Amino acid sequence: MMLIALKTLHIAALAVWAGGLIALPALLRRDAELPTRARAVRLHHFSRFAHDALVSPAAVLTIASGTALIFYVEADDWLFLKLAAVAAMGGTHMLIARALDALETPGPGPAAWMRALLLLAACASVIAVLVMVLARPSIPEGWMPQWLIEGQEADLPSISGTDASSFLSSGTATPT
Repeated sequence: MMLIALKTLHIAALAVWAGGLIALPALLRRDAELPTRARAVRLHHFSRFAHDALVSPAAVLTIASGTALIFYVEADDWLFLKLAAVAAMGGTHMLIARALDALETPGPGPAAWMRALLLLAACASVIAVLVMVLARPSIPEGWMPQWLIEGQEADLPSISGTDASSFLSSGTATPT
């Protein structure tokens, strides 16, 4: 039951986050591109509300529920690529937030090419996440860096045989 609830929350939050990332670049209009100042103010307020009250909480819920799902399902190599695509979604999210901030300061807002670039980044990262989740591609042997693979079958290192107080007071090595 918990797995179904987590998956439902994850998918619903991802839908809101992805939809918001794709819709927000179109709302980043400069004042000069709109017919009246009143319409520009309303659009900027709506854009800020959509980002702060809908899209950002959906991003947090998506990442939190996805993190919780890691403990319920078996993760294969494709998960590393999915996490990279999710990081790209997060980066796009931050760039959109910066563009929103630019609209609220004096001076030119984001140009049309910047909005197009943000839309392209949003679409590419969302599609990458969906491909990773739905196709679950198998990663060829040797394609992943060894440091990501090694240690998966080994036990965690132990310092039970050492005296912790002498280890810390020696100053030669500090555990991190």
